[in-house]
Amino acid sequence: MQHLILHFTHDIEDIIPWTRFIKELQPQLARSGVGRFDSDDMAIDGGDCEAVFLGLDAKELLDVLRPHFRILPFLQKPTTTVRLVFGELDSSSEHQIFSLGDNE
Repeated sequence: MQHLILHFTHDIEDIIPWTRFIKELQPQLARSGVGRFDSDDMAIDGGDCEAVFLGLDAKELLDVLRPHFRILPFLQKPTTTVRLVFGELDSSSEHQIFSLGDNE
């Protein structure tokens, strides 16, 4: 399994839009067959969030997710990063890290 980890900062007002976004995204990901949302660790008072998605091909997962990520204004900050992990998390698997706006 490969992983896409999205790291972003948010305000408290972004929590409900993020929750709705994930709820609406999950069936779309299931239909696409490229992967699924695994979890997030979102600060409830604003701050940092790390969201984990998994699939068979991290790059393909990014291709499917990128247009959806554009919907949320708080993901458009230059500090929003994506880490593609080509294997298991917490391992020495190959990975790439870049800003969400890079590699368009």
